Amino acid sequence: MNLHSELQELQDFLRAALLDPANPDQLAITGSDDAMTWQQLSVAVTDWSHRYQQCRQPAGAPVVLYGHQQAEFAVAIYSCLLHNIPYIPVDCIYPQERLNEICHLASAPYYYDVATRQFIATGEEGQGLVEQDLAYIMFTSGSTGKPKGVQIGRESLWHFMKWVRQDFSLPDVPVLMNHAVFSFDLSLIPLLANLATGGHIVLNAKEDIAAENWLDRLKDNGVSVWVSTPSFAYQRLLSPQFNSEYLPELNVFVFIGEVLNKALVKQLRRRFPHAKILNSYGPTEATIATTVIEITDEILHSENDLLPVGAMMPDSRMEITSEGELIIWGKNVMRGYLGLAKENAEKLLHRESEAFRGYRTGDLGYEDGLLYCQGRNDSQIKLNGYRIEINEIENRLLAISDISEAVVLPLMKSGGGVLRIAAFCVTNLAPEAIKTSLSKVIPPYMVPSQIIIKDALPLNPNGKIDRKLLDSHARTI
Repeated sequence: MNLHSELQELQDFLRAALLDPANPDQLAITGSDDAMTWQQLSVAVTDWSHRYQQCRQPAGAPVVLYGHQQAEFAVAIYSCLLHNIPYIPVDCIYPQERLNEICHLASAPYYYDVATRQFIATGEEGQGLVEQDLAYIMFTSGSTGKPKGVQIGRESLWHFMKWVRQDFSLPDVPVLMNHAVFSFDLSLIPLLANLATGGHIVLNAKEDIAAENWLDRLKDNGVSVWVSTPSFAYQRLLSPQFNSEYLPELNVFVFIGEVLNKALVKQLRRRFPHAKILNSYGPTEATIATTVIEITDEILHSENDLLPVGAMMPDSRMEITSEGELIIWGKNVMRGYLGLAKENAEKLLHRESEAFRGYRTGDLGYEDGLLYCQGRNDSQIKLNGYRIEINEIENRLLAISDISEAVVLPLMKSGGGVLRIAAFCVTNLAPEAIKTSLSKVIPPYMVPSQIIIKDALPLNPNGKIDRKLLDSHARTI
C-alpha cells in the first residue's frame, strides 16, 4: 500500500470512529475535569476544530497543547488527528519557560490552554512545517540542554494503531488506565488503543494518583488494561489493595519505558494470577513502541536474568551491530528531529536495500531466539583504569532475590571522571550483605562503594526512576 492510500485509510478510520461512533452512548474518556461518551466526544472534537479555525493558522503549522490529564486534552489530540493538524503536547507540570521554548523552536503561533479552553497567541510568526502530514511532534530532553522535537508521520501512527489493536491482547472493549503525561509518548499507547478499539480511557492526574483512594477510581471505572513504566507499577505494590480481588477487571499489563525485571513480574503474578503481562520496547523516535511479548511462566522461570522485549512489529526489523547497538528499520521510524540536521545525519540511516528509514537507538541488545535489550551504550564508565558497565551491576543486583528495585549511578567529579559508584536498592537487606553477594559474581572494582537502602525510588513526571534526584541525594551522604 502506498503512502497516499495509507493516509486515506487512516482518515477514513478517524472519521468513522470520531464522527460516527459504533457505540455512541458508551463512555469514551474519563478525565480529571469531565467524562464523556463517544457521542459527546464526537461533538467536542468538531467544536474544537471550529474554534481552532478562528485562529487562522498557516496551513501545516503546528499547535501546542498545554494541560494535564483533562478529557479536554484528549479531545484536542483526537481533533488534531482527525483534521490533520500536527500537535505538540506539553504538560503544565513543566515550567512556563519550557512551554515558551518549545513554542519558539516549533514556530507555533498559538498554544491551546486546556484548562481555560482558550487559544493563546505566542508572538511567534507561524509557518508550515517542512515535513508534511505529521501526526505530532514529541519533545524529549536533548543532550545539548535544549529539548529535541521528534517528528512522527501520520502513516507511522496509523501503523502503530493497527498493531496495538492486533497484538496487545486487548479486550474487545478495553478500559485503559493512563498515568503518563501527554508529553511522554507512553501515554499514546492507551490513548491510541482507545481510539483503535472504541474503548474507554481513564486519565489520572498527579493529584488523583497521590490520593489514598486512587485505586477506587480504577475499580469504579472497571479498568481492564494497565499501561505504565515498571517503576510506576512497583510503587503501587505498596498498596495491599493492588490485587485481582480489589480490581477484578484488570487482566492486561503493558510495560514500556524502562527495563522490566523478573522481581516485578513475580509479584504481579501473585497479585494478579490470571493477568497477561506484556513487555514492550521502543524509543520515542520509533513511534512509541516497536516490540511486544507476553511474559509467560516459561520465560519468567528461564535461567536468563533478563526478560525479552519481544517480536518486532510488522514492516520493521532490528539490526544489531557488532558493538551490540540496536538499529530499528521500519515504517515506524521518525521523520527526523525538528530543525536538527546534524543530529538527523548521526541518527537516521538510509540504504538502498532497505524499504524504510533506520534509527540508531543508542541501546544495547542481543538476539538469542528472542530479542533482549540491555540498556544504553553510553552506560560504560572508567573507574581507576577499569572499564565498567553500569547496566551489568544493575542486572546483578536485581538478580538477588530480596532486591525488588535497583539503580546504579556513577558519581562524577566536577572536572570530569568518575568519583565513585553508588547503588540505590529497595530491599530489607543490609548494604554489607549486598556487597558480599555482589562480590561473588563481579570483580571487586565493580562493587559499588556506596549502597543506599530506600523504601521506594523517586519517579520523575514520566513515571521513570528519577536518576538526577538520586544523584543529588548520593552526593549529600
